[in-house]
Amino acid sequence: MATVRLFARLRELAGDSRVEIEGRTVGEVIEAAGEKFGPEFVAAVSTARVWRNGEEAAMDDPVAPDDEVALLPPVSGGATIVAASPEVALAIPIVAALVLVFLNLRGDAAWWAAGLVGAVGLWVIDIAQQVELRGRIFPAVAVVLGAVAGAVISESMGAAGLAVALALAVVLVLAWGVGLAGYRSVDAVAPGVMVAMLASAAVGSLVLARSGASPDPEAVDVFLLVVILATLFGAVADNVSQLPYLDPYTVTALTAIVVSVATAFIRDLDVAGYLLVGLGLAVTLVAGRGLGALLRTGTVALADKVPGFFRPFDGALLAAALYFPIIRLVL
Repeated sequence: MATVRLFARLRELAGDSRVEIEGRTVGEVIEAAGEKFGPEFVAAVSTARVWRNGEEAAMDDPVAPDDEVALLPPVSGGATIVAASPEVALAIPIVAALVLVFLNLRGDAAWWAAGLVGAVGLWVIDIAQQVELRGRIFPAVAVVLGAVAGAVISESMGAAGLAVALALAVVLVLAWGVGLAGYRSVDAVAPGVMVAMLASAAVGSLVLARSGASPDPEAVDVFLLVVILATLFGAVADNVSQLPYLDPYTVTALTAIVVSVATAFIRDLDVAGYLLVGLGLAVTLVAGRGLGALLRTGTVALADKVPGFFRPFDGALLAAALYFPIIRLVL
């Protein structure tokens, strides 16, 4: 029998996220599932995307006993957020970045932490959508709770709280699997733990960078300016130029270094220290893009465009996660 993975409404109708169904082809498996779970299931599955072993499948594709067939309805894990248009999808990360800039300038620690959690939550939803579109389940709620914990614990405990928040983020994902049987498999736990740690560290790190534990009260200003401009120029290079010396990764890295040093010079900050900060941001922004591709597609695909409405934040999340340790080390 093939294993059938069910998501969203189909999971509710079947009463389980994983069932064993007999069938020689994908179509026969789906037909047998419809006979087992009733007409409402049949109606819901008629609009679902079908995947076999992580690849999009056709109805006549053969199914072996150890194959896995995943059925994903159109609304699954927040997928409707990007359904409107490419323009709307592009606007979401831009608006999120502008909101973070505004909240940083506002100077209120609670609103800053809330804004970070909101932005990271959108990124987590985007990651969850792409993971589910590959026929995998993702503990998005547990990961977002880990980001909330990162904000609260880092604000209340200071630098020591960052380690506590990371541990709690992992515990939340594992506990989610204990409570919900569908989230106990390795392909749900492994990416969940990775993203939870990254999300919690990113929020906690930027909360600490604006707190009394920060070596420089202007560190977050520099971070936002560097990351926004480096990501923007990298995106421009990605879309308008094919020249080897203007590839998006080189442009992103060089912009991060130049903007970091220039900002430090203009604001009379530690230029040598921010040169090292810029180097750290350059590496993490590029590496974060590779990590984002791995999470979204299952492979590291730096040379290819990856799916997702919040993918410009991939590099920013890794840069944010390591930002506070970097500034504590070099400033």
